[in-house]
Amino acid sequence: MSAIQKILGIVWAALGVGIIPLAIMRAMAEIAKKPSEENWIFWSIVIVVLMPIISFSLITFGVFALKGEYDSVD
Repeated sequence: MSAIQKILGIVWAALGVGIIPLAIMRAMAEIAKKPSEENWIFWSIVIVVLMPIISFSLITFGVFALKGEYDSVD
């Protein structure tokens, strides 16, 4: 089980780092497709507010799994 947790820790950390450029590319594509003010506001909020929270959480969870913080559940 510990090996699976460590592998998934790497996966979660990679997802946390990899999701940032994917979200930015998606935002640029959506804004280019429909350049309205509400689209700019929505994607600005997603990139500036939500992406740091989501990516930081995934990276933190992955690092904790790699360190073995979840090995003993009491």
